[in-house]
Amino acid sequence: MYSDWDLRLASFIEQVRLEPFSWGKNDCLTFANNAARAQRGHGFADEKLGVYSNATVALLRYGRLLKNSGYNDIIDAVDDSLTRIDTNYPSRGNIVAMPQADNKVLPFTFGVSVSQYCAFVADQGLVFLKPTNGFLYWGLE
Repeated sequence: MYSDWDLRLASFIEQVRLEPFSWGKNDCLTFANNAARAQRGHGFADEKLGVYSNATVALLRYGRLLKNSGYNDIIDAVDDSLTRIDTNYPSRGNIVAMPQADNKVLPFTFGVSVSQYCAFVADQGLVFLKPTNGFLYWGLE
């Protein structure tokens, strides 16, 4: 049996499935935040995201967030908004962070668990990857 949250997440994923990466509109953090919003009516980073349209401005906003908030990194910021879950098998709807050494702004790429796969934004739309060691997860409840 599917919950209302499951159905809202499935509808959201279907709406953005082919939407390409776009700074400030459909980058990893806005995607994960919008997935949370689709499920529960509000995002986990609404007040933290701000407005940006390229990697340079996103990096400046991120640096400003760390300086003004006292967070050590983006993981501290997400931990402040959501409850981290210690698991290798995330539930549908959990927010996911995948380590990403070559990310231009953050050391993680954010996504959402959609079943046995996690959805992440890529250049041509969503990609679906199996969870692996090193992924971090947060619950929305």
